[in-house]
Amino acid sequence: MAAESAQQPLRPRRFWFFVGMLALIVAALTGRLIDVQLVHGRQFEEAARANQIRQVEIAAPRGFILDRRGTVIARSRPSFVLAIIPSEITDPNRTIATLAKLIGRPTSELWHRVLHHRGVNYRNFDELQVYEPYGPVILARELRADQVARLVEGTEDLPGIDVEVQPVRDYPYGEDASHLFGYVGQITEEEYQKLKRFGYSPNDVIGKNGLEAVYDKWLRGTPGGKRVVVDAQGKVVREIGYADPKPGDSLVTSIDWKLQEALEVGMRRELARQGKLQGRQLAGAAVAIDPNTGGILALVSQPNFNPNDFATGLTLKKYEYYLTDRLHPLYDRAIGAATATGSTFKPLVAAGALASGVIKPGDHFYDGGSYYCHGASFHGFENEALGSIDMYQAIAASDDVYFYHLGDLLGHQRLAYWAHAFGLAAKTGVDLPGEYEGNWPTNEWMMKVYGLPMEPSDVCILAIGQGAMEATPIQMADAVAAIANGGTLWRPQIVRAIRDGAGKTVKVFPPEAIRHIPISAADFAVVRKGMSMVTGAGGTAHGLTIEGLPYGGKTGTVETDGGNGPNTTWFECFAPVDHPKVAIAVYMERTGGYGATVAAPVAAYALAKYFGKKPPALAGPGE
Repeated sequence: MAAESAQQPLRPRRFWFFVGMLALIVAALTGRLIDVQLVHGRQFEEAARANQIRQVEIAAPRGFILDRRGTVIARSRPSFVLAIIPSEITDPNRTIATLAKLIGRPTSELWHRVLHHRGVNYRNFDELQVYEPYGPVILARELRADQVARLVEGTEDLPGIDVEVQPVRDYPYGEDASHLFGYVGQITEEEYQKLKRFGYSPNDVIGKNGLEAVYDKWLRGTPGGKRVVVDAQGKVVREIGYADPKPGDSLVTSIDWKLQEALEVGMRRELARQGKLQGRQLAGAAVAIDPNTGGILALVSQPNFNPNDFATGLTLKKYEYYLTDRLHPLYDRAIGAATATGSTFKPLVAAGALASGVIKPGDHFYDGGSYYCHGASFHGFENEALGSIDMYQAIAASDDVYFYHLGDLLGHQRLAYWAHAFGLAAKTGVDLPGEYEGNWPTNEWMMKVYGLPMEPSDVCILAIGQGAMEATPIQMADAVAAIANGGTLWRPQIVRAIRDGAGKTVKVFPPEAIRHIPISAADFAVVRKGMSMVTGAGGTAHGLTIEGLPYGGKTGTVETDGGNGPNTTWFECFAPVDHPKVAIAVYMERTGGYGATVAAPVAAYALAKYFGKKPPALAGPGE
C-alpha cells in the first residue's frame, strides 16, 4: 500500500500551485536582474568603482587675515614636508631608517611621529596601516633644499614616500597680536570625532585659539589631493587624478596695525622698565576700541607667544616654557584678567550720579581728608585733603573723598545698576574665546565667598573702584568708549567681513549695540571735560600732555595682597577730546607704581605714535 501511495501522481490543483509559485520566483529574479543590469547598472558600477577609489589629501592654504587698511597680518606660506602613505610601505623599518639618515634626524624621532600623532598612540606599524592606511603621516616639516634633494634621489626604490609642498600658517609680525590670532595645530582624534560631520579630515590643521579657532570654518579652505585606486586589501594600485586645494576665505578685521604695533611697543618698553626696577618679569594688557563702531583697533597681552612655533610644530623646550612659565604667556589678559579697576571706575560713577540727580556738576563738596561712611572712616589718597572741589576737579585729581560721598549718595542698588549699565559683570561678546565676565559683588556672592554679608559702608569703597568689584581690560575699554561717544555701549567686534578667494564679500558683521546707557549728552559732556583735565595742572597724569592732541583720561591704582603686594595699575583714555576716534584701556599687572607713572605712559606713547605726534617725555624717554 505504501508503495502504491508513493507512486500516485500529484493532484492537478497542487501541481498548478507549485508551477505558479515557481513562475513568480523566476519572474522576480528576472525583474531584479533587469533592474541591476539595465536600469541601474551604471549607478551600481560607479558605486563599486567608488569603493576602490581613495583620496590622499593635501591641505588647503588658510585664508588671509587683514587689518582694516588691507595689511596682511596672517597668511600661509609654502613649506616642504616629508610624509608617508602607510598602506604603500612594505618594509617600515628600512623605510624609516633610510629617511632618518637622509634628513639627518634620529630614527627614534621619526618612529615617535609615526606612532604618536593626532593624540593617538599606535602600538605598531601594522595598527597604523589599519586605521590610517592613506595618511599622509607627516614626519618632518620645514625641509631645507638640500634635504629635499637627498630625499628625491635616495627614495626612488622606496614606495609610500611623499615629499611635497604644503601650506604652513605664517605670522609675519611674530609675537605681536598673538592672543588676537591664536594659533593652529594638527587636529586631534577627539577634535576629529566632533568635527568630521562638518567635512573635517583626520589630517587637517585647525584653529586652536583666537580668531583662528572662532573663524576656522571659513579660514580652513577645502583640501585637494591625489585620487588613487586601491585593491581589495586597500593597497594603492595607481593614481588616477589630482584635485587642487581650494584656499580658505579671508578675514577683514577692524584692527589698525599701526596702533597695534604702537601699543605693543609702548607696553613692551614700560614692562621692561618697571621689570628692571622690580627685578622680575612683568605682565600687562591693553585694548583699543573705535568708539563710533565698537570695532577693536588693537588688542595686546604681554608676555605674548609666537604663533609660528605652533604652526611648524612645537619643540619640547618651547612646549614646556609655554606651559610652565609663571606669567603664563598663552593667557589672554586683555579679555580674561579681571581685577578691581581703581579710580578708572570713577568716571562711570560720576556719570551715574549726574543721571540719578544726586549731584550737579558745579556742586562743591569739602574734602577734609577723610569720609565717615556708615560707621566706617575712609581716608583719601595719602590722607590728602583737597578742600572744596566740584566734579570736574574731583575727576581730574581723582579725589577719593569726593567719590566716597558719591557712592554714599547713590547707595548699593543704584551703584550696581550703573556698573551693570556700563557692561561690568557681563561678557562683552567679543569674537574671541576665553572671555571672563568679571564680578560685581552682591550680598549672596559675599555670603558664598566670604561668609559675611555686604556692609552699607562697602558702597563707598566700591565707588572708588576698590573692594570685590572686578573688570577686564576689554570691559573698561568698552565703558570708556561709551563715555566718549555719548552712551552707546558696543559689542566689541574684531572681524568686519569675510571675503572669498575672488575678493567677493560673503559675510558682513555690522556694528551691534548692546544698549544705550540712559545718561544725557550733557552729563556725559561733564565727565569728558573732567577727564580732559587729567593731564593738566592738578591732574593725576600731569606731564603726559601730547602737544597737538588733546585727550581725556583717567588713572587708576589698585592695592594687592591687602596692601602688602605690588600695585596693579590702570589707565583709560579717549582721543581726540572733541571727536573721539580711539578709546583705550591699559592694565599693568602687579607692576608696582601708580596708574599715572606706569599704565598711562603706555597709552600716551601709543596715542602719540598713532596720531603722528611726539610722545611726551615721560612716555617716550629718549625720543
